[in-house]
Amino acid sequence: MFITDHTGTVLYANKQTESLYLVPREYLVGKTVEELERNRIFNPSITKQVLIEKKKKTIIQETKIGKKVLVTATPVFDEVGQIKYVISYSHDVTELIHLRQYVTEMEKEMKKVRNELHDLRFHKHMDDGVIASSLSMKKVTSFAKRIARFDIPVLITGASGVGKTTIAKFIHHHSERAAKPVVEISCSELPEALLDIELFGMADSSDDDPLSTKKPGMLHELDGGTLILDKIEHLPDSLQVKLLNLLRDRKFVPVGGNTPVDTNVRLIVTTSADLEKKVQAGDFRQDLYSRLSVAPIHIASLQERPEDIYVMLMEFNNRFNVQYQQNKRFQQRAIDQLVKYRWPGNVRELEDLVERMILTTDVQMIGIEHLPDKVVDDNESIDMSKKTLTELLEEFEAKIIKNAYMKTKSTTKLAEELGISQPTATRKLQKYKHLLEE
Repeated sequence: MFITDHTGTVLYANKQTESLYLVPREYLVGKTVEELERNRIFNPSITKQVLIEKKKKTIIQETKIGKKVLVTATPVFDEVGQIKYVISYSHDVTELIHLRQYVTEMEKEMKKVRNELHDLRFHKHMDDGVIASSLSMKKVTSFAKRIARFDIPVLITGASGVGKTTIAKFIHHHSERAAKPVVEISCSELPEALLDIELFGMADSSDDDPLSTKKPGMLHELDGGTLILDKIEHLPDSLQVKLLNLLRDRKFVPVGGNTPVDTNVRLIVTTSADLEKKVQAGDFRQDLYSRLSVAPIHIASLQERPEDIYVMLMEFNNRFNVQYQQNKRFQQRAIDQLVKYRWPGNVRELEDLVERMILTTDVQMIGIEHLPDKVVDDNESIDMSKKTLTELLEEFEAKIIKNAYMKTKSTTKLAEELGISQPTATRKLQKYKHLLEE
C-alpha cells in the first residue's frame, strides 16, 4: 500500500512494497511518484493519473525486474473538494498474466489440433471430394474407380440431388482423360433443335471442305474430354438415334452435313428416371439403353445411408463457415434430428439447409429450435386419426426402434442404445420387421 499527498510525494509505504518493488521503504518515502517512475521502480505511475483525472483508477504496472502489478488508486478529498491524499493498493499478478498467456497459447494449440483431427477424420471419409462413409457409397466409389480406367459409357442413376454429377466428374478425374475438360449438358433444358446443334454442331454449307463446321458442337470441342448428359430420359427420339450411332461408330454427322466426323469423347449419362420402365413403355430406345448400361452405377438416396449425413453435415458446416467467415456449430440434438430426417431433396437439400442455417441464425450454437419445422415434424408426426391409444403407442415405439436400428445395425448395439436387453431388442425387431423393410 502507498499513500501520497496532493503533490505525489510518498508519505507511507507498507512492508509488502519492499518484496514487490525490491527497494527499502525508506527509499520510497519522501520521493515523488515521478522520481520513482523515472527510476523504473514502477511504470506507469497511477498516482499521476489520479491527480489529473481526480477519480479512482485501476491499471497494470510493470516493475524494474519485469513483474506485472495490478494497482488500484483512490483519491481522498478535503472539505473543499481538493485531493488531499491518494491511496493505492498493489497486487502481484505476474503469475496470473503468465497463466492467461499460457491458456491462450494452449487454446490456439488445441484449436490447431482439433482442426488437424477434423481434417484427418474427414480425409478418412472423403475420396477425392466424394464423401463415402456408408458401405453403399464406398462400393460406388470403388466401382467408379475401377471402370474409370476403361473407355466405356457409364449410366448413373439415383434420385434427384444424390450426387450423380459428382460421381460422373469423379470418374472423369480418375480416368486417362483427367487432364482434358469435362462438361455437363442437361437434356431437358434445350429444345430439340438447339440440343442437336449444341451436341453435334452445325456444318458450314458455304465451305468446300466437307468437314468444315459453322458452329462446332460439344462432341467436337471436347476432343479427348468427357461429356456428361444429365436427364438422359428427356433426349428426343431423333437424338437417341444419333447418340446410338456415336457410341457404336465413334462418329457423328453435324446438323446440315453429310460427312461423318470422328470424335474422341467419353460419354457419361445420368438420370433420376427408371429407364427400364421407359424402355418398356416405348419412351426410350432399348438398343441405346443396352449400350449405356454396360457399367451402371446406382446411388442410394441419403435416407438409405445415414452414416453419410453426419459427415456431410460437418463438411458443409465447415465449408460455409469459411466462406461466410462464421464460426457456428450444430448442437448434438440438432445433429441427431438432421440424421433422422428423410431428406427428400437428398444431398442438395442438406447442403442448402446448412448454408441457410449459417446465414440466417444469430447464434453460435444452432439448436433444434432453429431447424425448419418440416425437419422437426418429419420425425415426430404420428397420424392419430381413428387409432386407439395402444396403436398410437406401438406406432411411436416402432419409430424409435426403426431409427435406432438404422443407426446401430445390430441387436446388441440396439439394446445398448435403448437401455433394454438383447433378447428384448430382438423381439422388438421381429415385431416391427415390416417397418424395417419399407
